[in-house]
Amino acid sequence: MGFNHIAESDKMILDEALERQRILETVINNSPIMAFLWTPEKDWPARYVSENVTQLGYSAEDFLTGRIMYANIVHSDDIDRVRKELDRCCEIGKDDFIDRYRVLTGSGDIRWVEEKTFIQRDEKGNVVNLQGIVRDITSEKKNEKALRDALESQKALMEKQKALLERQRALETVINNSSMVVFLWKAEKYWPTLYVSENVRQFGYAPEDFISGRVLYGKIIHPEDLLLVELELEENCEEGGKEFSRQYRILTQAGEVHWVKEKTFIQRNQEGQVTNFQGIIEDITEKIKKD
Repeated sequence: MGFNHIAESDKMILDEALERQRILETVINNSPIMAFLWTPEKDWPARYVSENVTQLGYSAEDFLTGRIMYANIVHSDDIDRVRKELDRCCEIGKDDFIDRYRVLTGSGDIRWVEEKTFIQRDEKGNVVNLQGIVRDITSEKKNEKALRDALESQKALMEKQKALLERQRALETVINNSSMVVFLWKAEKYWPTLYVSENVRQFGYAPEDFISGRVLYGKIIHPEDLLLVELELEENCEEGGKEFSRQYRILTQAGEVHWVKEKTFIQRNQEGQVTNFQGIIEDITEKIKKD
């Protein structure tokens, strides 16, 4: 009776262990993680592999029967590095090994995997088993590459913007230290200003006076010259001209009269409609006086 009681107890323990094993295998086989138990021999023969290795296009039997050695599916460009790193971990007494590398699937596709292996040793410290967890990280690698590419593109864009800003500042420095004032006007009545260089202050105005709309450029053109400037510019635009040049008088903030020479580039949209005027204004008052 005592013997039967012990046998029944052992059977219960065995049944519980088998049930736990079934549960663990169910969890593993329904996850992206593949479990391996390799022997520390050349090419790592498998003593155990979870059924979900099918996600790589192989069956568990392929590895368990020895038809396929795990090392044979590691990408040829990665295998030497993986071998050396695993051997190093075993030699220095480490208990684990972690690496990312490429493997070839049963259909010949390349996948990235992350391996986390526990190095099992006997009492003397000799490696007896390699218990590995292998996870397909191909999607993660693609996302990482996309993120790197995006960051590189952003970095390149920022560097380009920086270079453009530096060139812009250099150009503005040149312009603002010259007698020529740069304008960008809308192609509307009296030419509202989108941009004007700082050196417009030589006429007593601040750039904000024009950009805010408080001052319209057409309103500072001398009343006796304004109509002729408007008519000639309009005629030039209607005839499909690209440039407009003329000398005329303007009024400074202090009410003084200055002669200027304007050279304007007429900007159009794809339909040929005039949208903006990009003008350069040069004060030629002293030159007119000398003449």
